[in-house]
Amino acid sequence: MHRSQVLLAAAVLATAGCTSSGPATYTVTGKVTFQNQPVEEGSITFEDAAAGQVNTAQLSSGGRYSVELPAGDFRVSVSPPLVETKAGPNSPGDLVPKDVKNIPKRSRVPETSRLSAKVGPRSLTFDFDLTP
Repeated sequence: MHRSQVLLAAAVLATAGCTSSGPATYTVTGKVTFQNQPVEEGSITFEDAAAGQVNTAQLSSGGRYSVELPAGDFRVSVSPPLVETKAGPNSPGDLVPKDVKNIPKRSRVPETSRLSAKVGPRSLTFDFDLTP
């Protein structure tokens, strides 16, 4: 065998049986509302602290979102978009949460939001109403 054939054979054997498959993921969709009106700006975050899993999706028209998640129990929070503050003469600008009225402060932190989702093959749509 030529050296290139040996290297090719070794590469094939080294990758045989190796896959990049991890836990199954699911496309989770839904919408976020506040007082029956869609929340169209900001983001929704799904956190599974036990698994060290945090995934975020942007909210869009109609308050809709779509995110890839593994199966699990997630605490959910909704945050306003970040806006840049003006830089001062001696300081750089900063990103701060936009002042919005349709995302209650308690909904912005997983520990206080009271929102949750149990994701699995039969649970893929979650709508959230942010009550004041």
